[in-house]
Amino acid sequence: MKLRVALYGGSELASAADALGLIAADAGTAALALIDLREPGSVAQAATLPAELPRVVVADEAQIELAGALGMLKRSVARSCDAAELGPLIAATVPARRRQATRSVLVTSVRGGVGRSLLAANLARRLAPTRSTLALDVTGGGALAWWLGSTAATWADLEGLRDELSAEHLGVVATEAAPGLRVVGGPPSAPTAGLARSALRAALELSEIAIVDAPTLADERTRQLLGAVDRVIVLSYDDPVSIAALAASDIPEDAWLVASQSAATSLSARDVFRTLPRAEAAIAAAASRPSAVGGALGRAYDELAEIVAIDST
Repeated sequence: MKLRVALYGGSELASAADALGLIAADAGTAALALIDLREPGSVAQAATLPAELPRVVVADEAQIELAGALGMLKRSVARSCDAAELGPLIAATVPARRRQATRSVLVTSVRGGVGRSLLAANLARRLAPTRSTLALDVTGGGALAWWLGSTAATWADLEGLRDELSAEHLGVVATEAAPGLRVVGGPPSAPTAGLARSALRAALELSEIAIVDAPTLADERTRQLLGAVDRVIVLSYDDPVSIAALAASDIPEDAWLVASQSAATSLSARDVFRTLPRAEAAIAAAASRPSAVGGALGRAYDELAEIVAIDST
């Protein structure tokens, strides 16, 4: 898996990143920030980085003492942009997230109306009997709670607690949808990107697995959450509009691409991880009295949920 990094520096730093096979990304989706303190303006550009984002800096002798005073560990400070020097520092700084059990899954898409909320709801339903699950709807539409046969408090009730949101706060507004399953996030408003990140952190204190029904990949809330979750599922149709949207989107390299209402094995030159068959009758039956989808589509959801469950151990 190639590492996504936010770059703050000049051509020398960019060349080193390219040599190391790193993928340039914005701070919201990056796993690491690379900052060349020697480059004019880089400090100001990096000043707004989230405090929790790991970083490696390049500094000259005069700046090393300053980096230490700012709390930078020696293992995260390089004296040049040489790839041979930066590589080991990056490896020592970035958390080895893929060695950990998957506890958070974000479901997104490149366009609306592809069955994203339905997929998130059915994953949550199927995981809840064996693992306590909290479903977060950060779209503002309320579809996730509806498919779970429940209602959820609006995000407006939590917005004032964005910077200090705790598991206890989230637990107060979480609605029980089924044994082992709670849901947060109802209409009419969506959370800010900051509240969405805080809610995810709190959700993981309340449950074993968090399922996030997120807006499209282009949405700032989704972009902010990509670097915070363990697994990303991107749902897409195989029609020309969806293919074009996929080609233009910055999809995480390790995301699971799921083809909706399709048997395609690849979309926009990317391998499809799983397919979801067309199943209007099964969806209509589930919608008439919100419940788990059955039939061939239900079996496809079962398979995905089983993979997530295995990934979480």
